[in-house]
Amino acid sequence: MEKEFIECGRIVNTFGVRGELKAQPWSDRPDFLKQFKTIYVGGVAMHLVSARVHQQNILLTLEGIDNVDKALPLKNKVIEVRRDEVRLAPGKHFVADLIGLEAREDENGTVIGTVTDVLSYPAQDLYEVKGDKTYLIPDVPAFVKEIHVEEGYILFHVLEGLAQ
Repeated sequence: MEKEFIECGRIVNTFGVRGELKAQPWSDRPDFLKQFKTIYVGGVAMHLVSARVHQQNILLTLEGIDNVDKALPLKNKVIEVRRDEVRLAPGKHFVADLIGLEAREDENGTVIGTVTDVLSYPAQDLYEVKGDKTYLIPDVPAFVKEIHVEEGYILFHVLEGLAQ
């Protein structure tokens, strides 16, 4: 079942003295949060006044948060957005929807395990698959053949050496 909200970052600190918040985005684009008027911080709806990219983080100004004392309680809170407000490019998926999918070999459909995480690295993401063995499978077309979220599985081309 799809969740109504998607986790998309965490507030890691305050920034300056005017209540701006430094957030670590959990997206392939640091500016992802800029598109929203309302975000949910620790489950509470908050109006997003402004958002700007700073290095690999995003600096947020939220309505009603105008000094460090008001910003500090938000540190380490998870940022969520409503799923129905997000537009994904064709072929893109939410990581939350991939975790828990069955992992199958593309040649014969043999189940090799379950996707337990999607690890983000500079070169490409890696699918962590756990079954009898643990696999780290690069998120590139040579290895990720088909993703079927609705049917509950991903087809991977598995080479010897991917298992740990």
